Amino acid sequence: MGPLPSNPVAVRWMVVLVVLLAAVVDPGQARGQTGEPESESPSTAGAPPIMVTVAPSSRQLDKVAAAPPRCEADESVCSQITESMERTLTLSGFFEMLPRASFLADMSGETLDKTKWEDWFNVGAKYLVKSTVKEGKRGLIDIEFRLFDVNQKTVVKVGHAVATGIKPDAVRRQVHRFVNEMILAITGSRGPFGGEILFSAKTGLQTRGVFAIAVDGIGVRTLAAGDTITMLPSKTRGKLVYTSFLDGKPDVYVNGLKISNDDRHYRGARFSPDGSALAVSVDEDGQSDIYLMSPSGELLKNLTNHWADEVSPSWSPCGTMIAFVSNRTGSPQIYVMNRDGSGQRRLTMAGGYNSTPDFGPNGKVVFAGMDEGASDIFIVDLNGTITPLTQDQGSNKDPTFSPDGRHVAFVSTRENKVRIFLSTEDGRFQFAITEKNRSYSTLFWAR
Repeated sequence: MGPLPSNPVAVRWMVVLVVLLAAVVDPGQARGQTGEPESESPSTAGAPPIMVTVAPSSRQLDKVAAAPPRCEADESVCSQITESMERTLTLSGFFEMLPRASFLADMSGETLDKTKWEDWFNVGAKYLVKSTVKEGKRGLIDIEFRLFDVNQKTVVKVGHAVATGIKPDAVRRQVHRFVNEMILAITGSRGPFGGEILFSAKTGLQTRGVFAIAVDGIGVRTLAAGDTITMLPSKTRGKLVYTSFLDGKPDVYVNGLKISNDDRHYRGARFSPDGSALAVSVDEDGQSDIYLMSPSGELLKNLTNHWADEVSPSWSPCGTMIAFVSNRTGSPQIYVMNRDGSGQRRLTMAGGYNSTPDFGPNGKVVFAGMDEGASDIFIVDLNGTITPLTQDQGSNKDPTFSPDGRHVAFVSTRENKVRIFLSTEDGRFQFAITEKNRSYSTLFWAR
């Protein structure tokens, strides 16, 4: 394993990285729980505050009843289906789950083909989900789901409603597939479940690793960890990218192999949506620019070529634009430019410390903004209009868009824990998908 950074340039790089990425939590809430050192808030004196109007969403949640499965298999499998169905539908931000205790229907008489509609209508259900679970050959499981429109008294056609011969440990994945198709049938776009959110976290007093967690918050996978600092993960088209100090300085790794091959220091990299190039933040002599890099690690072009520091490049879904952070106006702000570096312009005109942008669909960029020591999540469009996602709910940082732009994941310190939260794009519905207090940072929703 390579040594931890000890030379002055590497130490300065780490300090600049922490400052420019604004990877901080509320020290009053999180100190002593994660082992993270207390961070000083950067000065925002003289900067205009972020002025936003919080408006309620007009969208209402559809009320859904998920009937317990008709179970002809191990009860633990059926319980897993019930719990996963309720959790996933709730986290989607599209549905309000009706409590099982409120059900009026006689479940012994309810089947996939027999429904007493008035019993479900009277508890307020707009939609009803039923399922049957049977033990098949060699201990495998057969599942059938069915979605009903209670008001219309009809079956709604949904994909992935039938699965045969699946292993018991794969039933959760089948629930995700069905729920994604259910969301498609109702909203016109598939749900986000089955994907992963990448993050960096401490693995020791002076080490970090990169990990992935399922969108529903169940199950964490280690992607890269060891006796070094590994951070700033992203994954596009199956290619895992991260920065690691494995060889004593920050380098870019792709699927575990180092591709940067010079003495420069690399502050993070992301593949373009088509996988043809990477946008990387490159530090040389203590100053960072955004470069275009080939998949083999060759630096192709300095895109920013500015005396200021530029970090945190993020591609637009179409691959024609890049959002990034620059302090060229005196404080870190969000900028955008074309893929070739032309057309550089500042997006955020308010806020004293804006950082960690993630470019989502429809010309929207989600970012963390800090004012008066508190960090919150905002979305800015290409016209510069800012919309808040969080407000007065702890310190919030490191946001990332879902691939379809309908959800945002971020790190929050609310309720005296550092956890990952999932939010609808309008910020109206937010849920903690993790419970364990951990030093989560630099999230990236795999694409």
